[in-house]
This record gives sequence, C-alpha cells and structure tokens, in this order.
Amino acid sequence: MILPRILTAIIGIPLVILSIKFGSIPYFVFILAITCLALNEYFYLTKQAEYETYPVVGFIIGVLFVLSIYFNGPRITTLDMESQLTSIVLSFCIFLLLLIEIIRNAPYGSISRLGITLFALFIISWPFGHMLLIRDLRPNGEKFTYFLFFLIWLVDTGAYAAGSKWGKHKLADKISPKKSVEGVIGALVTSVISSIILWKVLGLTMFSLTEIVVVGLVLTGLCVISDLAESLIKRDSNLKDSDSLLPGHGGILDRFDSFIFTAPLFYYYLVILHK
Repeated sequence: MILPRILTAIIGIPLVILSIKFGSIPYFVFILAITCLALNEYFYLTKQAEYETYPVVGFIIGVLFVLSIYFNGPRITTLDMESQLTSIVLSFCIFLLLLIEIIRNAPYGSISRLGITLFALFIISWPFGHMLLIRDLRPNGEKFTYFLFFLIWLVDTGAYAAGSKWGKHKLADKISPKKSVEGVIGALVTSVISSIILWKVLGLTMFSLTEIVVVGLVLTGLCVISDLAESLIKRDSNLKDSDSLLPGHGGILDRFDSFIFTAPLFYYYLVILHK
C-alpha cells in the first residue's frame, strides 16, 4: 500500500501547494472541488448504510454553505449585517428541508431524513469552509494554511509508520481496526518535531516555540478524533474507505477527514485566542 500512497502524494501535494500559494480563486476552486467530492462520498455512505436522505438537496445546500463562507470571509466572526450571509444560508437550508418534508406528507422517518441530510453541512461544508477562512487571514493566512496542511500530512505519515511497525494495542477497534495507541504516540512525536521545523521554515515568528509545539499537539489530538469521527460513518456503512478515488488513501473524505475539527478550531484560535 505504500507505493500508491507515495504516487498519490507526488501528484496531489504540488497541486495543493500551488492552490495555497495562489490563494483567491484557485484555492477556492480547490476547496469547492474537494467539498463536492466529499459530499458525494458522504451521501454514498449513507445510502450504503440504508439511510433515506435527500442527496441532491443535501449536495446543493452543502455547496451553498461553502460559497456563503467564502463570500463572508473573515467577517464571519463579526456581528455586523454584512457578516450574516452564512447564517441566512443555514436558515434557508433548514427551511427548505422542512418544507420538502411537509410537502412529502410522510412523517415516519422524517427525523432521520432531516438529520442525516443536514449533518453533511457540519461534517463537510462547515470545516472545509474554514480552510478558506484561514487562507484569507491577513497578513499570514498563507503561512497558517501551509502549517496546517503540512502538519496534518506529516502527522498522518508518522502515525501510519509507527502503527505499521509497532502497532499492537488497538485504539478503538470497533470504529477503526487499524488505528493503534502506538500510531497515536508516533503522531504526537512527529507533531513536536514537525511543528518546530515548520515554525522555523515558515517563519512563524508570531508564535513562541512553546506555543507552536502546544498548538501542534492539540491539532494532532484533533486529527485523531476527526479520523475516528469519519470512521464512525464508514463503519455504519460497513465500508473500509469512502471511495477509491485516491490510490492508497481511499476517497476525499479519507484524505481530508483530519480537517473536520482541526480547521475550525485552528481558525478560531488564530482570530480569538492568539494575539
């Protein structure tokens, strides 16, 4: 499995780096593309789990949600009228889904249909939208985005290597059989080393050495939780991967699941707690 992972990385990593470098429209197109693919995978998983949903409507409102975050930009954290687009879109999405259910006039199973369809917004569109917000931060959004992406890639590699070589103690065997305690330890060790290297290479002088290490460790812990969160959905669907789009990695959800919690919480740390 290591060769397909390497080949996917050789092709994919330069594309991601270039999109981050250029920012603006190229980066937005990249985020929108992975959002669309991830939404498609999510509704495929729910279908395999035999849940009834509204995939077309869910896909549309999921894309609209990302668009609203993009056009709001960093104003999403302010309270002025111009920053309320995302709230308006969310309200519209809830209204639309409820209206469809009312017109359908079949109350049995409505909670399941509504909840599972709407959940796509919060496990995909919401966190992926925060990758846009991080890149838009001035004047260091590009550096912050590189830090998050590279840290996650390196931590994932460290966890995979440590788990493959020494993994004996299962972390959550019913949710993700291959994840081990040793893999998590490898991820944490990799996080410390990677955070320091990225701190120096990217010139993240706005962080102290201690702060960047702590931030890296917290993000690594969130990576593990994010991975397990996505694995919950796959196990319910009785599938190993969300797709086979990326050789050695599975689908887009498998590759970008680490951003479910890391992207939003890293963004709010930067704009609220980090001074």
